[in-house]
Amino acid sequence: MAGSPVIFKEFFRKTAVVVASAALAASIFSPSSASAASALTSKSELPTDIPSVRIVPGSVINLVSSESKVPVRIQNDFDTDVRVDVHMLPSNPRVTVPNAVEVVVPANSGINAQVPVKAIGNGKVFLIVWLTTFSGLRLTDNAHLQMNVNAGIETAMLVVFAVLVVGLGSVGVLRTRRKLRHKSKVEAEQGVELS
Repeated sequence: MAGSPVIFKEFFRKTAVVVASAALAASIFSPSSASAASALTSKSELPTDIPSVRIVPGSVINLVSSESKVPVRIQNDFDTDVRVDVHMLPSNPRVTVPNAVEVVVPANSGINAQVPVKAIGNGKVFLIVWLTTFSGLRLTDNAHLQMNVNAGIETAMLVVFAVLVVGLGSVGVLRTRRKLRHKSKVEAEQGVELS
């Protein structure tokens, strides 16, 4: 019996810890504390009118040649011109990007930076794009552009166009020769009739 008070004391201490933890959890997850927390976060939100340099997302890009330049829209909200490097990383090896492109974005306006790419295969590619300063300081989070690559279409279109030109040229030559033969035949018949 001498050890009973020690056991009860330990039991009451553990019970008090569990009750305190439950009360803390209830205060954290109760609706009134959630509204207080949301009110607190709404007051501490960052202002949205801070000027920045950012990438403007665009529509899906269709690449139909083996080499081209991909337009990346950059918006500058500062009152001065900004020089940035545009970096691009493809999500798969269907496209390669030789190097970053340096552009100057005029104050309070936007431009299309032209980033050279080379197509190796056909299919869908996601381009991960970000901006840095000339010294390598990152200015933006990653932006994602979708591109559909059909590099063989350019060759196919050239072949079809060449076949059409050759076909139309051949038809024109044949018609002209036939008309000339018909004309010479008619002239010969008229010459025979006159004599």
